[in-house]
Amino acid sequence: MSAWNITAPADLIASLAQSSISQSNKNTFAAVNSAGFNSDYAKILAAQLAQVDNEFKESVQNLSEENLTTENTMPVIETIKRFRPDGSIMITTYKDGSIDSTTKIKPHLVPTPDYSAPKTPEGQTDIKYVQRFSLGELLML
Repeated sequence: MSAWNITAPADLIASLAQSSISQSNKNTFAAVNSAGFNSDYAKILAAQLAQVDNEFKESVQNLSEENLTTENTMPVIETIKRFRPDGSIMITTYKDGSIDSTTKIKPHLVPTPDYSAPKTPEGQTDIKYVQRFSLGELLML
């Protein structure tokens, strides 16, 4: 139910009705009846405004009570990606502030000959491990 934003209290409406009666001092029958009608109208209007105001206050109070008792049913899920110095990626998923899962993606290393290193005692070239995928390709996995 919607309420109008009328902030005139019943005393103000009654005083306006009395002032309209005192201004019409004509002795005609229509003027006396209309002044009496305005006074009754002011009483009915004041009663209706009080009823609407009470209903509005009750609905606001009910809504505030409902908001206090309602809990957040949607969990908060946060995913953080950490890039390690060795080339691995650690993905941690938090659910409502606590760790839900942790995934480690190891770098895809491929053995390649390292010609800048000295030869091994057997006389062969040394082997080093190099990433096969770039960082962007690792993220797409």
